[in-house]
Order: sequence, then C-alpha cells, then structure tokens
Amino acid sequence: TQKIMKLLQGIIIVFFNFIAALSFAQEDTLSKDSTLLHTHKSNDTTSYTIGSIVLKGNKKTKNYIVFREVPFKEGDVVTPAQLTEKLELAREQIMNTALFVDATVYVSYITKNIASINIDLKERWYIFPLPYFKLIDRNFNQWWFDQNRSLDRVNYGLKFFQHNVSGRNDKVSLDVVTGYNRQIALNYSQPFADKTLKHGFGIGFSYNKQREMNYATLNNKQAFFKLNDGFVREAIRATGTYSYRPDSKYRFYASFTYAKDIVNDTILKLNPQYLPANSGNTLAYLSAATTLQYYGVDYIPFPKKGFMYEVGFFHRGFKKSFNITSLSLETTNAITLTKNSFVQFHNYGVVRFNANQPFYNMGLLGYGDSYLRGMENYVIDGTAGFLSNTTFYKKLFTYIFKNPIKSKSHDKIPFSFYLKAFGDLGFVHNSNPTITNNFHNRLLRTAGIGLDIVSIYDFVFRLEYSFNQFGDKGFAFRTRGDF
Repeated sequence: TQKIMKLLQGIIIVFFNFIAALSFAQEDTLSKDSTLLHTHKSNDTTSYTIGSIVLKGNKKTKNYIVFREVPFKEGDVVTPAQLTEKLELAREQIMNTALFVDATVYVSYITKNIASINIDLKERWYIFPLPYFKLIDRNFNQWWFDQNRSLDRVNYGLKFFQHNVSGRNDKVSLDVVTGYNRQIALNYSQPFADKTLKHGFGIGFSYNKQREMNYATLNNKQAFFKLNDGFVREAIRATGTYSYRPDSKYRFYASFTYAKDIVNDTILKLNPQYLPANSGNTLAYLSAATTLQYYGVDYIPFPKKGFMYEVGFFHRGFKKSFNITSLSLETTNAITLTKNSFVQFHNYGVVRFNANQPFYNMGLLGYGDSYLRGMENYVIDGTAGFLSNTTFYKKLFTYIFKNPIKSKSHDKIPFSFYLKAFGDLGFVHNSNPTITNNFHNRLLRTAGIGLDIVSIYDFVFRLEYSFNQFGDKGFAFRTRGDF
C-alpha cells in the first residue's frame, strides 16, 4: 500500500512540475463592454477616448477610494483591446479592496468614438457583531483526533468588527473572549490616512490568558501542559504599524511590537529550553518587522490567474540572550489552462540566522497557514525550511442562491465549486534534532484530492482527502472568510 501511495505522490508532483514548465495561452472573456466594442465595428487602428466615468452603488465608500483602483481616467485614449483589458483590470482591483460583493465595469455607450464607462457596485455589509465560537486547537483535525472532540476545548464570546468605518477602507475590531481561555483585543487600521491615499497606519492591543499551552514537540506533535484551576500563560501585545500603498498592486508595512509573556513554573520544569536562559518565567521583548507585498492576481483570496508574492523581514529581541532575525519569501502563481481549469503554485521559504534558539522561536511548518496538506496532525520545528504546494483546479459549476430576504446588494449569493488534485513538498532544517522528532532534515511529500467552495466575503471552504509518505491518510477541512 505504501509503495502505491508513493507512486501516486510521485506521479502527481511530477505532473504538476511538468505543467509549470509550459506556457499557457489565456482566453479572453467577453463581457458586455467587449461585446459593445465589437458591435461598434472597431479594428486595430480604432481608438477611443474615455468620456464620463459613472459610479453607482457605493453608498458608504468614498468615490476617490474606488477611483484609486481604476487604471484609466477621463481623457485617456485607448484601443479596443486596451480598453477591454483595462475594464477587466479595474473590476479585479476594485474587488480586491474587499469592500464589495460584486463590481461590474463596462462601456455604457459610445458616441463619436467617446466611450462612457459605468461602474456598478454592490457594497458588503460592513458591521458584524458576531458570537465567537472557536476551537483552541491548531486545526480541526487536531481537535477531532488528538483531543477526542472535547467541547471543553472551546473559546466563546463576542467578536465585533466594522470595515470601511469612514468610507476609506479603514477597519476596527474588538474581541471579547471567554470559555477555555480569556482574551480581549482591540485593533484599528487606516490604509489611506493622507491626501495622496498612499500612507496609512494601524494600532493594536491584546491581552490573553491560557489554561493550556504547547511547551514542546514530541513524536512530531505538540505536547501540552494544562492547568485545571488557573492559567498557565499570560501574554500582552501592543503593536504599531506604518503602511505605504503607492498603487493598487504594491503594499509595504513596517511594524513594531512590545510583547510580554509570563508562563507557569511547571513549563520550565517540563522544558528548560522553552525560554531563553536566565529569563526566569517572564519574557519581555521588542520586535520589528517589514513586509513587501505584490498582488498581480484576479482575486487575492482565490487566484485563478496572475502572480503575487510577499517578502518579509522579522527581528525579535534585542538582547544577547534573546535575538533572532528571519527572512521569508512567499509566492503564488496561478496559470489559466482552459476556461474552467487552472493550476496554482504556492511556495514558501524562511531562514532564521541564529540557530541556537529556545523552543519559543522554533515553530516552522504546521503552524498557521504554513502546512503540508496530509500532515495537519504534525508540526516540524527548525531554523530554516521551505514548502511547495501545487494544486490543479477544475471548475464544476456555480450555484446561485436567491436570498428570500429583500436586499439590493445581497439578492443573489453565488457558490462556485472546484474539484482539485494536489501534491505538496516540504523540508525543515534543524541543527539540534531530537530522537522523538524525525520529520526534520528530510524531504516530506503529500498528495490528495479535494473540493473547494468559494463565495462572497472571501469565503473559501476546503474539503480534502490526502495521504503522506508515512502511510497516514484521511479527510480534513478548513475555512477562511471575512468574518
């Protein structure tokens, strides 16, 4: 059975890497703007002057926030092909603001080669006072299999957030959580704080108390210590961020964070290397981070064409006993194969320059969004590593749910279904390997099939059946969305 699984893994990975070496022609899509251009008997020598640009539907969002994403202005002279391309680009960039559930950009009429443009928008709901219910575990699989689906391991409370507070795409959020853990968090971000709409800022504060914490990695899984009466960890975070967005595709962030962690003495008895030497049970430090992002894709949460990347620099601690610097690079390349199929190549790599780190700084793969599909139950610690996810998608159909409640902006809610096959590779370097953890310093391989469901509010539901080189196999699911 293991030989068959290894063979299937190899076939999937080789197939996807073969596809990556080819170049694919992308199909043009005809919308009502391009149809109008063709019926106007345009040719390669025809040119159009952009006339009026009319916005409709942005009741809360300021006009200049929308126009910032539009790659043309009144008076521009373009060919029919250029105009069709710019109309589609405008729609994509407007949707990537995460302010609208739908945007349609089209030529409303043409008179004497003057093209008038309409932009029809449907705004999202921006205010969400939601009940908070979340598992404390790393992912659903860990809670289901390792923690026996215990309902005691649940946080609950109230999560309030409002997007587009001032109509300038600013956001405020407040989390009040109780249950297994305690948390209060307040955040505000304003990406367009000045007249040029390029400079912004963000501030955030959080206070957490945990009954249980991960103090070590044993047998490639997180080992936990729990206090039934009281809390095992207390954490404070305060962050300030500066942002710079020179255009619709590039974003730059620089942030500074003050952090303080207080852990129960038992943690240091169980793992003396959990915190830096001579720090006792309290660790306070400053950290600095810079991030450069580029989004040249049609839809950031679920790209079907285009390229995006993120380069990160992170430094934590400015003391001799606690000092780590890391560089990371993350890329996603989505290539259209046919009208209803495409392939995604996602790669992530990180290097930490101080190899002698306490356990506090060692988490690498299996944490957050950096994981191999098929190894959700495991974590791999180290100071350097990479991850490569390759996914082939085939769109099955789109189901339109007609809202029985009258709503101009949410009258129709689309759900698109995509069948997928995938293969993942990963590697983690650890200079001080332990006997009980044997997944580092070796190439890791997984593969599988699944179904993704995509809807409004950046909602993506992923159902996957996967297997790995160690003989593990099974189902997993995860979600993401603007809630």
